[in-house]
Amino acid sequence: MVLTSIILVTRNGLDYTKSCVESIRRHTAAGSYELILVDNGSEDGTADWAGAEPDILLIANHGNAGFPKGCNQGVSAASGELLLLLNNDTLVTPDWLDGLKRSLLSDPSIGAVGPVTNSAYYYTQIPSHYSTIEELDRFSESVRRSAGSHPMEERLKLIGFCMLLRREAYEKAGGMDERFGIGNYEDDDLSLRLKLLGYKLMLCRDTFIHHYGSVSFRADSAMYLQLFARNNELFREKWGFASSEALIIHSDMLGLLDREVSAAGGGSGSPRFLNIGCGCGATLLSLRHRFPGALLYGVEKNGQAAKVAEAAGIRVFGSEDPEQWGLETGSLDGILIGDAHICGTPEAMRKLKRLLKPAGWLIGTFLNRHYYPFMLRYLQPDNDDAQQQSAYLYSIEQVRKLYADAGFAAVSTLLIDDGKDGRPGSDISAEDFSLLERLANGKHPVKGRLTSGSIITLGISDKPELTQAPVTELEPEEFTAVAAVAEELPLPLPPVAEAVQVVPEQPLKEQNDVVFSGERLVVNRQVKERYADVYEEHLYRYELACRYVRGLKVLDAACGAGYGSALLKHAGASEVTGIDIDAVSARLAERDYGGEGIRFETGDVLKLPFAGESFDAVISFETIEHVSEGAAWIRESARVLKPGGLFIVSTPNRSVTNPPLYYEEQPFNEYHRFEYRTSELVGELLACYDIEEMFGQNPVDDSRLLSMNWMREKVGLPLGRAEERLLRAEGHEPLPLARFKSCDPMYVIAVCRKKRT
Repeated sequence: MVLTSIILVTRNGLDYTKSCVESIRRHTAAGSYELILVDNGSEDGTADWAGAEPDILLIANHGNAGFPKGCNQGVSAASGELLLLLNNDTLVTPDWLDGLKRSLLSDPSIGAVGPVTNSAYYYTQIPSHYSTIEELDRFSESVRRSAGSHPMEERLKLIGFCMLLRREAYEKAGGMDERFGIGNYEDDDLSLRLKLLGYKLMLCRDTFIHHYGSVSFRADSAMYLQLFARNNELFREKWGFASSEALIIHSDMLGLLDREVSAAGGGSGSPRFLNIGCGCGATLLSLRHRFPGALLYGVEKNGQAAKVAEAAGIRVFGSEDPEQWGLETGSLDGILIGDAHICGTPEAMRKLKRLLKPAGWLIGTFLNRHYYPFMLRYLQPDNDDAQQQSAYLYSIEQVRKLYADAGFAAVSTLLIDDGKDGRPGSDISAEDFSLLERLANGKHPVKGRLTSGSIITLGISDKPELTQAPVTELEPEEFTAVAAVAEELPLPLPPVAEAVQVVPEQPLKEQNDVVFSGERLVVNRQVKERYADVYEEHLYRYELACRYVRGLKVLDAACGAGYGSALLKHAGASEVTGIDIDAVSARLAERDYGGEGIRFETGDVLKLPFAGESFDAVISFETIEHVSEGAAWIRESARVLKPGGLFIVSTPNRSVTNPPLYYEEQPFNEYHRFEYRTSELVGELLACYDIEEMFGQNPVDDSRLLSMNWMREKVGLPLGRAEERLLRAEGHEPLPLARFKSCDPMYVIAVCRKKRT
């Protein structure tokens, strides 16, 4: 048996440490590991406790020597051939170590592996819903089962909260660089040194570990930000590039590709992909995970970053001139451009187009001319830098014309904000990132133009019959991680229950053969990985409804894929009927979620095929904005409800999603017929219902709106608002509407009772 040395570096947090160690003992075979605890001068009795535990080897430092040095101390005392670096604010799960070892030892070229989790950056976080330790263990098993036959994904870096390494790889790399002090960026640095030695780093999508996240840093957030800035600069000095720029995975571009791959084509056999501005090659590695066997090419001027990319098996060109690459005409299946202003002329785009096969695709990222920080700088007449930078800025219309003039058919455009590696950067505050995450949740071009830093556009070569799709928006994974850093609060110990939301004991069945269009949410792997925010928004709404439906006969109106109906039945509803106007959705819902006490039908919510007073409750989420007349749907819902029956309805709030539009004007989301302001919705509901409660999701404070600050500046008022006055939400949790002061929710939820006549 190969011995694994598990190394915990601690600095206070004894309750977390006890819970972590107990989970290791419970889920790890005796004799397969040794446990080494390096304590960095804890003041809560950690060293005394660990010293009294017979299965723990204690190394006690008198002060805070830092995470990198603590890891090196632990390795020096370790006996195992395998080294497991583990944060003390984790809970391991069944088969965790065996799963990581299977992956690490499957190929001698693999130097280190890491798990997926509920809380971490760099795309290791997956949507997770469990409320007890037992549910956590069952959830981890569902993760293992759903990973499929290819659970490993090659990465440029792994996150140090849990990393299993070959001892020889760690020692050849020289261990952790202790110059990074207490911590931050030491895992980035170690990962790159391992890559340059020829080792592969693998993310194990079949192994899940709970992570409370940044426990040691919460007590002093100011220190965390100082360390972050210092180590960010130290990393840049050492490597010659910023980690957030050179190691970024462009999930925005890849998300667009995933959505359009059936139209764009990915090539067959060994497809060839080129990334201009590839950095160290992280995006290309992610692309190869989607297309195993792909041949990868990159363009990168930074010599150090190019070396890392080459070590990852990417052929890298130093010149930005296509004629210097030696690639044959029509040889590429796809091209990604991280900074498309370098190719921002029709002539340059035509050169790239010639390299594409028929039906090949080109995705470019352009800086958005209408993004409000760019607009503010540009409006300052004395700002010469902003005037020069304006040459690099594009409107959506300019981007479309550029593709058209080069002979492409532009099939999709996304508006996104640029995340910085999932961490708060020095150029924009974590609070602003959190705000932009909330604003980016909608799919409305005018709002998006103001709050989205980048325009991502995909064009197809030689496919003129394809037409331009409507502009939508994508929520990158970085936002979730940054918002968590910005707003994280200490979690109760040791249970997981306070950290997460209550959902069914058994995970919802995934509908991986159903495509998510952006309108009807589908529970599948694509949505969980790429649209986690949308997924969480919808589940929170149904979780709210589940509090009210026990023992009731429920109609789930516009049920879509049916997952919500299943949640309502699981919450104790006596009977649930789901109805949707789309026959295919209703059929698939019946296939996957139908059963005793739950059925699905096809029908129009404005003409429900049910007798009057048939139901105790009607649930209607994100439906009313799609019908021709909201008041008519409200009357029809009341018709089928018994006197005093429950009506729970949600809808976007026009004050946030389409603030410049009147009620009667077509929203920018082409699928919506109209959108309410909160007062308009209340007015319609009161005709048939008494409103018992109202909630809001995704608060947007007026002080962050450009128009509000312009008005305040005009009358001489100070800009911004006191920090303690800002309303903050945990994720997308519905908050009572009474808490919204100088603040609007992006979505409104009303809980009503049918009036008794």
